[in-house]
Amino acid sequence: MSSVDATGLPEPPWSSLRNRPAQRPQLTREAIVDAALRIVDAEGLAGLSMRRLAQELGSHASALYSHVSGKSELLQLLIDRVAGEIEVPDPDPAHWQEQVKDVARAMHRALAAHRDLAWASLANIPTGPNAVVVIDRLLAILRAARLPRQVIAYAADLLPQYVTAAAYEGSLFQQRMDAEPGYFDELFAYFRSLPADRLPHLAELVEELMAPDEEPDARFEFGLDLIVRGLAAFAVTA
Repeated sequence: MSSVDATGLPEPPWSSLRNRPAQRPQLTREAIVDAALRIVDAEGLAGLSMRRLAQELGSHASALYSHVSGKSELLQLLIDRVAGEIEVPDPDPAHWQEQVKDVARAMHRALAAHRDLAWASLANIPTGPNAVVVIDRLLAILRAARLPRQVIAYAADLLPQYVTAAAYEGSLFQQRMDAEPGYFDELFAYFRSLPADRLPHLAELVEELMAPDEEPDARFEFGLDLIVRGLAAFAVTA
């Protein structure tokens, strides 16, 4: 004989619980960060405020402050949540250059997936638990490359800086394309109209300067290759 399972059934008509308003789900820091990320993904950072976040959660702004001190801390939590999406391989000295590129690409994908969230990382050193693990593992790859200590320190700053700036610029570029779909056509026409006798180098290279990338992220990859090749020049080979 099996026991009766009434889980999930509605309250009967005579129940005093029937007309009570549904209780709000319990707030947690994780639920707050989840909701904040949904807002950023839908509306960008401009749409994120403590009041808007409370609305998303069906709560009051005052209730959020028991879990998050304010928007500044919330942005730190969001950046650290995104850092948790980044995978960093174990160091392989023979393939360190490609590993560094793979980490940079993973960082770029993680930030670019969330509109203009990269702005929150500019002029800010992420110190959340996920972020410090990512940095420590990146340092391990750079050390495996036998780079000088100061070069490693600079590289650990330069790589995330390049990735963050590229992701943020990409989000701004997309916003502009959405608002001004003819922007590049107008810009192309302007550069083509410049007098070649006075601006010969612009005239000569205008096609290359204005041509769209043949492959996705081609410009990002070009910059990343420059950085990694520069790092390789510092590697101790003896």
